[in-house]
Amino acid sequence: MPEFWQFPTVSMGLGPLGAIYQAKFLKYLEHRGLKDTSEQTVYAFLGDGEMDEPESKGAITIATREKLDNLVFVINCNLQRLDGPVTGNGQNH
Repeated sequence: MPEFWQFPTVSMGLGPLGAIYQAKFLKYLEHRGLKDTSEQTVYAFLGDGEMDEPESKGAITIATREKLDNLVFVINCNLQRLDGPVTGNGQNH
């Protein structure tokens, strides 16, 4: 079995939700005693354009509320997305 898995999500805003689901499932396995996942971490590599989507912003609150300490979001802040510049981050473009 590989040491890591890679899940492409395609649609904007779904990457964070997929990562949260995976991190939550690892917690489920741990709490049920089905598998020791205490050393496993889910990394989500996201863009600031993706994090500007309402689905992604809402996902952050889910990860916090569920106390998913096995989840890391790595966000590339280049102020770009497919339909133009990102207007968040306190910047006006």
